[in-house]
Amino acid sequence: MQNISPIKQRILQFVANLGISKREFYSLTGISRGTLESKTGITEDTLTKLFTTYPNLSPIWIFTGKGEKFQSQQDEIPTYFAPEQNIEDKLLYIIAKKDSEIRELAEEVGKLKQEILQLKNSI
Repeated sequence: MQNISPIKQRILQFVANLGISKREFYSLTGISRGTLESKTGITEDTLTKLFTTYPNLSPIWIFTGKGEKFQSQQDEIPTYFAPEQNIEDKLLYIIAKKDSEIRELAEEVGKLKQEILQLKNSI
């Protein structure tokens, strides 16, 4: 008989550390109840729901067990969404936040390039 996969074990560890019940976790994520305890593999849909609900959770940690459990650059994204939100709305929210972050970084790069040109011209 196959054991539960290491990925599922890490997700279950994450759920235990959240301090919520598995039932509440399944409700928040929209993952089918009992999915993590089953001996079958984990699906792309399950992983998408997990990372959509907990975008600051590190995929590297989930997949390999290495590194930090959480990513640090997602401070403004809530760690969970309302259970009634569908996955598309959650993904659109995350994409919009990332687009905004990219625009801000592009503006910052533009300003830095201008400063470099000014410094070169003053030399």
